[in-house]
This record gives sequence, structure tokens and C-alpha cells, in this order.
Amino acid sequence: MQEIKFYSGENIPLELHKVRIVQKLNLVPIERRLEALNEGGYNTFRLSTKDVFLDMLTDSGTNAMSDNQLAAMMQADDAYAGSQSFVRLQKAVEDVLGKKLLLPVHQGRAAENIISLAYVKKGSLVPMNYHFTTAMAHITQNGGKIAELLYDEAYKINSDHPFKGNMNIEYLILSGIDPGYSLSFHNVFSHFPKNLNVPLLNRYTLFLK
Repeated sequence: MQEIKFYSGENIPLELHKVRIVQKLNLVPIERRLEALNEGGYNTFRLSTKDVFLDMLTDSGTNAMSDNQLAAMMQADDAYAGSQSFVRLQKAVEDVLGKKLLLPVHQGRAAENIISLAYVKKGSLVPMNYHFTTAMAHITQNGGKIAELLYDEAYKINSDHPFKGNMNIEYLILSGIDPGYSLSFHNVFSHFPKNLNVPLLNRYTLFLK
């Protein structure tokens, strides 16, 4: 993001894109919103989008797509097998990450499930900074347990610590978990106690022997 100088001398951040598509939102009366919450048992998963103005339940799939992404969709090879779109993806992954094998999934929750099925066994102890609901479910249903290893700053809402999502390495060492053998989940999103943002400095997203 670049900055331009405003007439007042103030630097203003400038996003270098134009918005091409808009989507209509619904803003129903507050009485209807309260009624919808009551009908759904105050469970946000049971709300209908027609009763929601700004959907902040998840950050998954809520971002806008670029004109290049939309154009690529029109050129995509959607063949059931042997798709050239997959060949291009495979080449890009190998070029950037140096990995020949990949298994695309539609969302991180699906990846959690596959990783847990492959690596979590009965009695496994999986360290993490803070659990996401589905991560905990996938680990425990395969016989594992989680070890949440947060720094104390993570629980302080008004803290200005820059890396509240860090895994507490001291706790990791004291726990006796062998980092050369263990599977680790590291939540890098903002699903956190009281919706805190959790930037990370140490990114132990996954380490395996």
C-alpha cells in the first residue's frame, strides 16, 4: 500500500485498485434482528443472511476477487481429471515451495481433518498457541489431546504486545514435547479469545520428524 500527501500535508494510505462489483446488503429493523437472534437461540450459525447486515462470523471466503482472478475463472480447465489448471497450480507450488506433491483442499478445516487423520494417534499431544474449534475436534476425535501454549500477554485485551499469537516456547520446552517428532498446529488467524488479532513472530505452523 502506497501513501500520498493530502492537501493538509497528512500522508494518506492509498490502495491501488478499483472496486468493480458491489453486493447488496440487508439492514432489517433492529426489532427483526433481535427476533432473529432469539429464533436462532443466539447461535450465529443459525442466522439467515437476509437478517444479517455485516457478516463477521468468519473471514473465510469474504474477500473480493481481482479482475485477473475472475478472468482466470473463465479460462479454467474444469475437467474432472487431467486438468491443466491443476498442472499450472502444481508447477506454481513446486516453483515457490519446492514441493512436487500437493493435495488441494477447499478450506483450512478440511486440511486439518486430513492432517489429523494422517498424524494424530491415540495419546498424541499436539501443541498449539490457541485452538480453533474444528482443530480441537479433529485432534480429539482421533484420540489426541491439545496443549495450548500461550504467552500471558495473549489474554490481556488492552495489551500492545506486537505478537500476541506466539507459541510460548518456554512452555513448549517445559512440557517435554519433542519438537522434532511432534505435530503442531499454529493458529494464524484472528479466531482467538475475545476476537483479538494474533500476529505471529514464531510460525511453527507444522513440524514433523
